Amino acid sequence: MKIFYLSPASGTQCVVCRTIRYPYILVNFMTKNSSYYAKTARTFAKILLIDSGGFPSSFIYNGYNRSDLEYLHFVRLVKADYFVLRDYPCEPQILKKFNITVKDQIHRTLEHHLKLIELYERSEIKAQPIPVIQGWSIDDYLYCIDLFKEHGLIDRFDYIAIGSTCRRHQVKTTQQIILTVREELPSRIKLHAFGVKLNVLQSKAVWDALYSADSSAWDFIARWKSLRSSDDTFQLSYNLALNYLAKIENLRRIFSSQLVLPGSSSSSLSGKIKEGVVRFAGGRIG
Repeated sequence: MKIFYLSPASGTQCVVCRTIRYPYILVNFMTKNSSYYAKTARTFAKILLIDSGGFPSSFIYNGYNRSDLEYLHFVRLVKADYFVLRDYPCEPQILKKFNITVKDQIHRTLEHHLKLIELYERSEIKAQPIPVIQGWSIDDYLYCIDLFKEHGLIDRFDYIAIGSTCRRHQVKTTQQIILTVREELPSRIKLHAFGVKLNVLQSKAVWDALYSADSSAWDFIARWKSLRSSDDTFQLSYNLALNYLAKIENLRRIFSSQLVLPGSSSSSLSGKIKEGVVRFAGGRIG
């Protein structure tokens, strides 16, 4: 895996990312204050990726309550490098709430992708689109890939994401999905996984299969405490960010040395946490 994005979903998270000048930022379009987060990130981030906010939109509205033109205008305004094509996640809670099926969501994803690509081609946006392969079971993802192939999306794009991976609790299932999708796609395609947990990445095969992943959960404890007190949680969030990124970097070091990650707890991955140092491919922060 080459890139790990931090996804600021609060003002404190945004300040932390700016303070450490983290180079890879993902901003969810549907997040409150997303414009501020994205514009702030653009002042320091090497790569800015905009996510369409498929899950909150689908869970609340069974679709998108803001127009495609508004979304594309946002992407252009914040000068993003990449943006995610609008998709329809397949989590069970969405399907149950609106009495829809996985295949319904896959076809809606394809149709909206094609519609948004047409609008994008008529725009002057420099950011590159990222299609999303949707599904819930492995067979679902294979079905989606076949549909994408039929409509030329696989041949056309070189950066593609796997959807509905963020809220899964079964580590092995998530890993199998990532590896299956990777095997089905041409090797030239860079693969992104949304919001995967650290234990999913603790597999060299999965790490090698992915080009990128992201997280907005790295300071969950700080956000939880902020809801229950008026104390400033910046320092806690800052320390949690360094902790989380040190774990990512330790995985990178282990896998680059071709070592097998032992089946130990995440605390064994601390690396340089106590020193407050995180190393990136493009530099160092501390």
